[in-house]
Amino acid sequence: MTRAAIPVLVPWLLAACLWQPAVSPPPRSPRAKTPAPAAAEVAEASSATSLASKVTEVTVYSDRARVTRRATAKLAADPTVYAFRKLPGWVDDGSIRVAASAGRIVDVRVERDFLARASDRTWQKAKEANEALKRQLEAIDDELGILAAQKQQIEAIKAFSLEKISKDAMLGNIKVATYGEVLTFIGNALRANATARREVQRRRDLIAPSFSASERRLVDLQSLMKLEETTVLVTLQGAGGTTSTVDLTYMLPGATWEPMHDLRVSTSDGKTAEVISFAVVTQTSGEDWQDARILFSTQSSSQSVRIPELEALTLGDTHTTTRTQTTKISSFLRAQTAFQQQNRLWNKVHQKSHHRGQADFDQVYKSKVESLQVVQSKTVQIFESLQKRGTTAQFKAAGLASVRGDGHPVRMLIGHGSFATEQKIFAAPEQTLNAARTLEMMNGSGQPFLPGKVALYQDGAFLGMTELDFVAAGERFSLFLAVADHLKLSRRLDRKHSSLVRKKRSKMQVAFIVTVENLSNQETALTLADRIPVSENKEIKVDEVKLSGGAKPDSRGIVRWNLSLKPKEKRELRIAYQVEYPSELILETRRKQAAQPAAPSPSPYAPSRRRVEEQLMDLESHF
Repeated sequence: MTRAAIPVLVPWLLAACLWQPAVSPPPRSPRAKTPAPAAAEVAEASSATSLASKVTEVTVYSDRARVTRRATAKLAADPTVYAFRKLPGWVDDGSIRVAASAGRIVDVRVERDFLARASDRTWQKAKEANEALKRQLEAIDDELGILAAQKQQIEAIKAFSLEKISKDAMLGNIKVATYGEVLTFIGNALRANATARREVQRRRDLIAPSFSASERRLVDLQSLMKLEETTVLVTLQGAGGTTSTVDLTYMLPGATWEPMHDLRVSTSDGKTAEVISFAVVTQTSGEDWQDARILFSTQSSSQSVRIPELEALTLGDTHTTTRTQTTKISSFLRAQTAFQQQNRLWNKVHQKSHHRGQADFDQVYKSKVESLQVVQSKTVQIFESLQKRGTTAQFKAAGLASVRGDGHPVRMLIGHGSFATEQKIFAAPEQTLNAARTLEMMNGSGQPFLPGKVALYQDGAFLGMTELDFVAAGERFSLFLAVADHLKLSRRLDRKHSSLVRKKRSKMQVAFIVTVENLSNQETALTLADRIPVSENKEIKVDEVKLSGGAKPDSRGIVRWNLSLKPKEKRELRIAYQVEYPSELILETRRKQAAQPAAPSPSPYAPSRRRVEEQLMDLESHF
């Protein structure tokens, strides 16, 4: 065959390369279906008479809630089984109690079943719909694969044609018309292939969201097969036709509360103030509390309260006595584990009216659960500190209240009182150069104030937030009110009378000058406080203490001056002392601080509880 005949054969060669046999692609091997989880072996309670119950009372603790449900049952002469159904799967079995106003309680049992099974029609329909969509996507992916292979073939022919043109150009044997047909053929083939791929991809994009939603639906339904529902079966017996009120009480996790307060004062009546106490309750226990009596307790629901007893304090006993206390694992641990594993899905299923859409629920619910965990962790610590001092308290919300089970916080009134107050001014220049107006009063409400945040209001205007420690009934306490901005404070090191000698044992002579000036046209009384170091280490000696006005420090080293400043008067106070200590103490303190993570900046009004070594290090920084 001559070289001149080759270009004539090119179109036929291209057509032969692009031709595909009209056969279907080989079928994919069928995927093994995931076996449906086996149904749990549970006792059937379908024959029991269902009771329509309502939550009537809830006691909220720091980490759980005690719920009381009430129902009405008609008794019969023969023992009859009644059922409290559709309770969350994390009900604490060990806390279940039943009381009946009439008749006799023969038996109480707890059974659990799953919300869904593989044999349910809902699961089967969802599975069939998912499989149908999956087959459509597989067919589309096969078609996209064929088009991709076809494009590769066209690109290969295109490369072959370009190489052929280059060779013919070197030999001077090019027929423009023939090569024009080849290029037109390649261009049309590429356009047709691209159009087909876009159309197939468009079909895939339309089906993909439905398939993703179907996959999520299957995941949720499969989760329902692991989502437990509790049924409490109560067997009652009594006179036929008698009506009995049946109360079911149980504990479950997912609830907490924290105390908060409002302080309201009026400038027109500066001698009294209102303190209003609230309980902010948050719960994702899986149940809504509608029009229920809500109580709040600081008591630990898992620890027994006992009369304090003292054992013999034996000195010099050569015998070693070991006492081991064995405690069974609380059934609440099982409830807590079930709650952590199932509460998100349970609330998603049962709180549909409070949420819209999958993404919205997941985001909102996650945020609320995280907030609940933060509050619960803080409240547990606060209430444990109260128990260490032997203090517990219980409060009742005013009136009936409703709390949704989706983590939405609800604030309830638990206390209110109006108290006689005495306004004072307190200043601690070492800590802050702002003097504070305070209200001193006595808690005459008849109930304690719990530690918590206090919102300050003056004549209805919000001033800011402060904090309150525990205040027992009948105890006097003080609250921050505002800044006394007419007082100007300063505190500086008197370098003329201060020195530092660093040797094996450093010796530091320190003198501070504290000034307070009344900028107003009225006489002002205030208490000014400062401090000197108090040694907690026998290697550190503090002596030669000199204070203005003959003041003396207390056992904690706190010095107080009760001052009365005339209008525009300026007063100067001096504090001086000497400290002798080993130099390696400061080096060791710096090393420990460098090894610890940086702590958040404390409030300027928060009390300082640093060790004397840290105070010495701060003092050395002045030199």
